[in-house]
Amino acid sequence: MISIVIPTYNESSTIESTLINLFEIISTGDEVIVVDGFSEDETKEIAGKFTQAKLVTSKRGRALQMNMGAEKAENEYILFLHADTIISATCLTMLKNEIISNRIGWGWFPIKLNSPKFIFRVLELGANMRTSFTGAPLGDHGIFVKKDLFFEVGGFPEMPIMEEIEFVRKVKKISKGVEILSPVSTSVRRFEKSGVLKTFVTMWILRILYYLGIPPETLLRYYNHIR
Repeated sequence: MISIVIPTYNESSTIESTLINLFEIISTGDEVIVVDGFSEDETKEIAGKFTQAKLVTSKRGRALQMNMGAEKAENEYILFLHADTIISATCLTMLKNEIISNRIGWGWFPIKLNSPKFIFRVLELGANMRTSFTGAPLGDHGIFVKKDLFFEVGGFPEMPIMEEIEFVRKVKKISKGVEILSPVSTSVRRFEKSGVLKTFVTMWILRILYYLGIPPETLLRYYNHIR
């Protein structure tokens, strides 16, 4: 029923646990597609051990990789997951029930940040409230979409960052998104590496500048500092 597409680049520290989790919870008929952007670590070798997964290689770029994964997808619905996002069996069950009952076009999950620190409860609450209010999730929320609708809007625009924001902007014009009220677990590694406040402020500034028309190629220089 669902094709799960995971773009990777140097994700050797996360991809194994992500795939182990997925193959414990998916059902017959689901598929997992890992699209690697010529990783320079052991990502491809680790993913290759999971013979149940489709492993393909693409020119590096998350939009390019996700689009290639969508082209390889055989199921009616596609779920795009970051390599450091863990989805539960409950999430998948609720999504499938919603698909069967209402034939939804696209949507997302709330997030749960994988740290016990109080500051992350505040951040995830803010992120989930913003997303529910605006109907505009980011990629770490686990965006899912009916394959026909995905190709109708042209997939993810081939831009270095902000591709998920632009994709959601296009798909919202055709179909209202649905939030599946079971959270996916998202890594806080970026916050831990670059600092909570610095990462939070930088991401918001970059999004505001993007909405004001600053080219993604220009913003990429600052985005890379918090990777």
